[in-house]
Amino acid sequence: MPHTFTCQHCGKVTTSNPRLKKKQQYCSSAGCQNARKRAFERKIDSTPKGKLLRKERNQRWRDKSPAYAYQRMYRSLHPEYESSNREKQKMRNKKRQKESSSMIVKTDALFMQPLQDGFYAGFKVKRGKIVKTDAFMLQMQLQQGMDAHFLQKPG
Repeated sequence: MPHTFTCQHCGKVTTSNPRLKKKQQYCSSAGCQNARKRAFERKIDSTPKGKLLRKERNQRWRDKSPAYAYQRMYRSLHPEYESSNREKQKMRNKKRQKESSSMIVKTDALFMQPLQDGFYAGFKVKRGKIVKTDAFMLQMQLQQGMDAHFLQKPG
């Protein structure tokens, strides 16, 4: 007579697999199997020895099959992926180039015009043209060995 058990994840009563030696706790559905694997991973990661074993296992896998080998094999088996990825990267590069070109070079700047000793006029200039008609005045005077800066509005 087959034994039954209640799945810990979905709560469904199911017949147990006779090939399993331990008491079965999860049914065979994909969601329940994923829950079983997550529970096992949490259990392993909760101990220092488990963390060390996982780290060593991952290192052995990386040494045996480096990532570039997997990527090279995938690209050779999926040429359409490779060509579409190249096209997408070209579009991303064009977009980035358009965005960065306006961000790298500032199109407007502040131009300081010397008027006489210690007096300067500041104009906002954009592509060689004065944008703002009102300018601010800057006066620099030497006081006790230090430069003092005063902003004055024209007029």
